[in-house]
This record gives sequence, C-alpha cells and structure tokens, in this order.
Amino acid sequence: MAVSSTQGSRGRLAVLVLIAVTALVLDQRNVGLINRARDVATTAFGPLDDAAEVVGAPVTDAWNGWTGNDNIDELTAENQKLKQQLASVRADKVRNTDAVKQLEELTKTLHLPWTGSLPKVTAQVISGPRSNFSHAVEINRGRDAGITVGMPAVTAGGLVGKVSQVSKGRSTIELITDPAFRVGVRMAGTGALGTARGQGTSQPLVVDTSLTPEAKVKPGTALVTSGVDRSAYPNAIPVGKVRTSRGGAGGMSLDLLVDPLVDVDDLTYISILLWKPPA
Repeated sequence: MAVSSTQGSRGRLAVLVLIAVTALVLDQRNVGLINRARDVATTAFGPLDDAAEVVGAPVTDAWNGWTGNDNIDELTAENQKLKQQLASVRADKVRNTDAVKQLEELTKTLHLPWTGSLPKVTAQVISGPRSNFSHAVEINRGRDAGITVGMPAVTAGGLVGKVSQVSKGRSTIELITDPAFRVGVRMAGTGALGTARGQGTSQPLVVDTSLTPEAKVKPGTALVTSGVDRSAYPNAIPVGKVRTSRGGAGGMSLDLLVDPLVDVDDLTYISILLWKPPA
C-alpha cells in the first residue's frame, strides 16, 4: 500500500523530535559521546568566534563611544563653539577692512590739495538720504564748530554739496544730485563757463553753457567751480567730468552731461569749508 506525502512528512517530523529529545536526555546525563561532540565543535569554531570578537571590538567600542549621550552632547557643544569662533573671525575681518577704508577716506579728506589755506571742519556722516526723493545727508558737526548755512561741503574727490541747515551739533548737507542744486563751473583748459544742476540720484549733472551747439567738448573734460565774482563757492573745487554733450533748449547752446567725481551714495566723512563769498 502506498504512503501519502502527508503521512511521510509527519513521520519525518516524529523522528526529528525523537532525536532532539534523546539528545537533551543524554546531555543532561553527561553522556561522553555528546560531550565529546560538543567539545570538538567548540574547539573547531572557537577561534573563529574569538577572531570575530577581536576584530569587531574596536568598531563596537568606537560606535558605543561616539553614540553615547555624553559624547554627543560634548561634540555638539564643541561644534557650536567652533562655529562661534569662526563667526567672530569673519566679523573681525569685516570690521578691520571697514576701519582701514575709513582711515584712508579721512586722511584724504583732511589733506585736500586744492583747498589751499581755506580752513575746514571735518565731520562724519551720521544719516544718509531718508528716501529715494531725498538728496541730503546729516553730519555730526554744527554751529559749535563754526558751520553756517551755505558753506561748501567737499571730500577728497571734490564737491559734495552745501550746508542747507545747521543746529548746535548737527548739519544737513544738500547734495549736488538734488534737482534744486546749482553751482557755477568752468571747463579746465578752455575756461568756458556754465551752470551745473542736479538731476537726481545716480543721474549725471546737466551743465548749461554759453557754447554754441557746434562746439566740440571731449568726453572726460574736467570741470571745477568757477569762483567768479560773488560766487557761492571758492575757485577750483573739482566737480566732475564730461560724459557727453547735446543741444540745449531752443537749439541755441550746448548742454553737457557730467558725471560727478564724488559718489554721494557712499559718503563716510565730509569736510565743510569755512568760507563765505565776498559781500
């Protein structure tokens, strides 16, 4: 009679269970055969276990060391400390760079070759234009330093504007970019005269001249204050350089577009010339 596959599986399972039970009983009774088999297995595989333990120990110890809560907190604190030190170094570099720049600007402003013997007061800009429609800055010197309304304001580069308001310790400077600003100028080399006026922030000055439209004025030609009789500004303060020219209103004269020599959007120190036009 044929034996089914199910019956065969059950038979094999019964045999395995019997063998396992027998081994347990013999092991409990300290049967020599079982002990010798176990000793042989231990002897054979023991070195492999020991080697694995030796090789793995440093990795395990390192992992346990790096992942310990105390070490994580310590590393986190050290990382934060290093970040703060790096930020401090970067900030010091910025401050030092700014200090060097300010010193250079101050030195140049204190030694203006074209002011001659004119007395002056040097001040720091403490407030820039308050809006896009403002063309004035504030400095930290005022009436106590001898400053009065109308005095010219300059830097090492040239004309910045003029004093428009004064208090005891502060002054407001109207910049040359202000559309209301006017200054008489003279072209270096030819001596031709004109009047420069502002057109707003980042815009060139416009100089109305008495030159005919056919006159040729080279780009780069320098302009200085004219210093004519009763002028509001002393003679020969640098103002700007010609960018280009165009026909004036009515086509009867020549207008010049002039780039100011001073970047009035980047002022740190300003000197006020203690000068008043002759009465």
